[in-house]
Amino acid sequence: MELERFADFDKALKENLEGAVGEILEKGIHQGLFGGRGNKVCAIGFITTDDFYGFYLAWSYKKDDINNYYDWTNALYPAFLYQPLVDVVDNSKDIDLLRKSDEKWGFAEALMTVLGENIKALPDELFQKYGCCRENIKFFATMSDGDYMQEMLESSIRKFNT
Repeated sequence: MELERFADFDKALKENLEGAVGEILEKGIHQGLFGGRGNKVCAIGFITTDDFYGFYLAWSYKKDDINNYYDWTNALYPAFLYQPLVDVVDNSKDIDLLRKSDEKWGFAEALMTVLGENIKALPDELFQKYGCCRENIKFFATMSDGDYMQEMLESSIRKFNT
């Protein structure tokens, strides 16, 4: 799938993702989780609907808690993760995003590629500022329900993390 479809979403990520991740890490500082040795773990998930109608960010400071993301109470609903992606979906009439298909999975893979590139572009200084290590932050994307929940979870963990 062509990544040009996601150009505006990519631009929104480039302009805003660092601030949103910083906000999550800042909340960890206030809970006394980071600083010092920087060995605390944080999982940050990009959660979307079955038809990719926007993302919200959810996170947990518990180790190995990714499979319970649907129970997490920590969440951000930034506009940059909603409207730019909704615009991509609305302009993708050539793909039936309501049914499981190769085209829908191709859309998911392209979306994860754009997300992954932006996550990897986050500066190391962002993580150091909050006393943590990039390697201790596990990023992922998945659906809140739907066709590709587990596939997106597994694929995104490989794509987003070093």
